[in-house]
Amino acid sequence: MNYKTTNLGQTQNENNKRNQQCVMGRSMIRILMAAILLAVAMPATAQVRLGFKAGTTVDEMRLSRDVANRDNSLGYTGGLTLDFKVPFIGLGVEVGAMYSHRNSHLADDDQVYKRHYIDIPVHVNYRLEVPVAAKILVPYAFSGPNFSLLFKEDEASTMENSKTTMSWDIGAGVELFSHLRVSASYGIGLTKSLEMVNEDATKSGSKDNCWTVSATYLF
Repeated sequence: MNYKTTNLGQTQNENNKRNQQCVMGRSMIRILMAAILLAVAMPATAQVRLGFKAGTTVDEMRLSRDVANRDNSLGYTGGLTLDFKVPFIGLGVEVGAMYSHRNSHLADDDQVYKRHYIDIPVHVNYRLEVPVAAKILVPYAFSGPNFSLLFKEDEASTMENSKTTMSWDIGAGVELFSHLRVSASYGIGLTKSLEMVNEDATKSGSKDNCWTVSATYLF
């Protein structure tokens, strides 16, 4: 008689991963809804501008075990952003839809594994407007969550990429001539972006910490 056996540990891990992705999806919806409500609640005098954003990313992958190089990995990002600004108060909300290309290096391996994401950053910003210089230069700071949706990856049997990840961005920049923004930010990974299957069948989780330098042109 033949008996069908199952790996309970593997099944539990898969269930936990699905539950984590469901929680991530619900959190994303809640924060996006909060951002929309905040934008709607802004005064009628709020300015809404559409912009194009492009930049370079420097990924700092940190694994729970020493299976990845500490060398920085360059990537790039680009897409559209929608900026809501309240005059005279200095507060604003910026919501984007960005394509992001990230690279990962493995220890003792020259191969670069590429990952492609759609990023949805939701940033609250504060502008320090000085009346005399506001039309020329305005410094600002921003912070908020960034949701990443994986839509393409390199095939690698030793790597399991999460379909959804979340980070928290903190940054600052300047706005020049009311249209051009130049900024730098640091994204702190809050959820695992991938897992590495080790030789002993154990897994090492990784979070992406990422520097981003970008330029935005607002119409």
